[in-house]
Amino acid sequence: MIKKKSGKIKIFSVPVFLVFLGLCYITLTAFSPIKRQIISGDRINIVLLGVSDFDYARIAEVIKLVSYEPRTGFLDVVSIPRDTRIPVPSGISWRGFQKLNEVYARLGRSSGSKEEHVEEFNKVLGNLLNDKILIDHYFVVDYRAFTDFVDAIDGVKIEVNNPKYYVDRAQGLYIDISTGIHLMDGETALKYVRYRDRIRGDIGRQTRQHKFLHSVFDKFKSPEIVPKIPSVIRAVMENVETDLKFYDIAALADELRNFKLENFRVQQVPGEPGMRWGISYWEVDSTGLDEIVEVVINSQEINLPLPAADRSRKLSRIITAEVWNASGKSGIARDTTRYLRERNVDVVRYGNYGVRRTHTQVISRRGDRTAEQAAREIAVMLGCRNISTDIDTSRMVDINVVIGEDFNPPWGSGEFSVIR
Repeated sequence: MIKKKSGKIKIFSVPVFLVFLGLCYITLTAFSPIKRQIISGDRINIVLLGVSDFDYARIAEVIKLVSYEPRTGFLDVVSIPRDTRIPVPSGISWRGFQKLNEVYARLGRSSGSKEEHVEEFNKVLGNLLNDKILIDHYFVVDYRAFTDFVDAIDGVKIEVNNPKYYVDRAQGLYIDISTGIHLMDGETALKYVRYRDRIRGDIGRQTRQHKFLHSVFDKFKSPEIVPKIPSVIRAVMENVETDLKFYDIAALADELRNFKLENFRVQQVPGEPGMRWGISYWEVDSTGLDEIVEVVINSQEINLPLPAADRSRKLSRIITAEVWNASGKSGIARDTTRYLRERNVDVVRYGNYGVRRTHTQVISRRGDRTAEQAAREIAVMLGCRNISTDIDTSRMVDINVVIGEDFNPPWGSGEFSVIR
């Protein structure tokens, strides 16, 4: 903050300004139920919906469950493909099912208010998640809200690996984003997360949305975000439909500033594309979804002793992987590579991660049913609780294994000395 007086420039004390902001924060969040949930360690579940208006109906283009565990600081984002096939009564559709975004549009036409609309849709999501996750809150974001939010934080930095080009004159949509590192404003970021290529479709779009979320978290960890928080909250309150109040959003924004990126896990509802009556759907792998739900709701157990590794487990087919040492223990990536290769895991690269990580993690890099199942089996081989999906086909492998400080090698002392 700068003020001119008698031709001289006076700079106000930054610490005083930060103390003032801190007092404002304490005063505001004293009334926040979200802040009380954080203090008491109660899980916070939020559905995030990205919507657009099309043919007199509101369509849900983005559907994500955001679940935060305050006790361990783990934030799970579960992406739910909009084409997910959902059973419905025959009176609604003679087929007996609809796409999830069609269900959202239908409920919008029949609900009496926006609140009822989201509440009814949350019941549908709860049923999809076997009623094991109670969705407490919601954010409904349209294009204007998205661009205003990104502009309020002065843009996001994202690396684009492949050029994005698409033209839809009917919708007035023109996307032309070159490769390289971009500081994206709201309009460019919106085009980036909306882009849908012909090969990977909605799954590729979810990958880009996850990269965007990573960039947002990076932004909130920077000290530069502190003076922008009031304008960020204002942008959210003016343009986003939510049941949260101003002081709730302030509490969440402050929690994001202290959030550790190593505790950010992205997963997607597992399954595969399918066709019925000439219409494409995302067919859910119910077993895989059950396991993802268990990972989310039990993330408070991440600090408990690790489960015993199953040394008898082997994959039924060969899966490619990378193994990275983030534990600080010399040779652990090499020995883990040997251990996994004997169990049909083709480790093509191993080495040091570059930074320390507290928790060992198994990450699916493809997101299809085969990779998801392999990630869960490899976690059992290693005695690892922490499994996630973070699609990144540029790595050219199915699985990443990041060995953290908590890793307990399942092999005996001196068992591995030379890599084969």
